[in-house]
Amino acid sequence: MKIFCTGNPKRKTIAHGLQELGQVTTGSISTGWNYTNPDTLAKLEKYILDFNVFVNSAWVSSSTQLELCNTVHAAWQKHNVRGHIINIGTTLENTDDNSEYAQSKRLLKSHSLELSDNTGYSGVKISYIVVGGVGSKAVTPVQIAQTIHWIVQQQIRIPLIQLDSVKT
Repeated sequence: MKIFCTGNPKRKTIAHGLQELGQVTTGSISTGWNYTNPDTLAKLEKYILDFNVFVNSAWVSSSTQLELCNTVHAAWQKHNVRGHIINIGTTLENTDDNSEYAQSKRLLKSHSLELSDNTGYSGVKISYIVVGGVGSKAVTPVQIAQTIHWIVQQQIRIPLIQLDSVKT
């Protein structure tokens, strides 16, 4: 499994959690991956062909994660890569919050589930992970990374899963 994850591993992010578990390549603004730049999307379209897992976790603007998902999906379909895209959401999308962030996550979730339904045609698996309560007393980046590893290793399609902290 060769994983590429958006996000900065120097912060307590999913990219950091994946790095804690082992080999992962990450891309963030600090490493030259400005996902709002069309040249970066073109770079990703070629670069992603060397990977079979894409973890789409960095929220930059309302449409960025959706564009990244579509860029990777199209590149893998075109080159017959049987990969797995993991889109990351938030429990905030399950509330009445109408912020740009929550709305973009709702759109990404809907799109992910639609693409997941077409896995048999595209050969690309899509999973959407709703994450809530990330932090030291809740769901940790390493726990999220462990869940990603588990999902990717399954022979079945897992379109949607939610990870949330438990009050103790």
